[in-house]
Amino acid sequence: MLAHGIYPKIDINAYQKEAVLKDGTKILLRPMAPEDKEALYEFFKAVSEEEARYLRDDVKSRLLIESWAKNLDYSRTLPILALKGDIIIADATINRRRSGWKWHLGTVRIFVHNDYRNLGLGELMVNELTRIAYGLGIEKLILEIPDTNIAVINTFTKAGFYHAAMIPNMVKDRQNMPVDLAVLMKDIKPALDESYDYDF
Repeated sequence: MLAHGIYPKIDINAYQKEAVLKDGTKILLRPMAPEDKEALYEFFKAVSEEEARYLRDDVKSRLLIESWAKNLDYSRTLPILALKGDIIIADATINRRRSGWKWHLGTVRIFVHNDYRNLGLGELMVNELTRIAYGLGIEKLILEIPDTNIAVINTFTKAGFYHAAMIPNMVKDRQNMPVDLAVLMKDIKPALDESYDYDF
């Protein structure tokens, strides 16, 4: 159980975090801004066709990236970028609902540029998403990912996520082939935590 106050409340508009990767690369984590549109498009343009095949969205679509940049709403989708200078090297998001019976859940995604893998960046960003989620009052984080993506599953498992389900043929890839979906979860706040105002 997390102790009260272990993570402070976060002003996401002012959020920034500097970090150093295993190879000494200095990076900056911060929320995506509208002016990141071109850099984000370049980032996803470098994704291999094989990897893009298993991503939920068509990230190589310029129209999609432009839509994301134009319709930023941190209360619903919070994209956190990792930058080396002006170059985006990783992208992670927390998606959530503000009402209904899933208001306490956050669904996460992460993608790290191929040149910056195995340097601790993925685990760093997952841990940072956890810290941000706690500050936002989110109780559980959920990762839904094709079970073929072993590297990402291992990264999230190391960061404290547990395997909640495996759903056969749940999604289809870019070639319209069925893919098994792994569901991983992490408890951020225990149910009815006394440190949280549940408003009921």
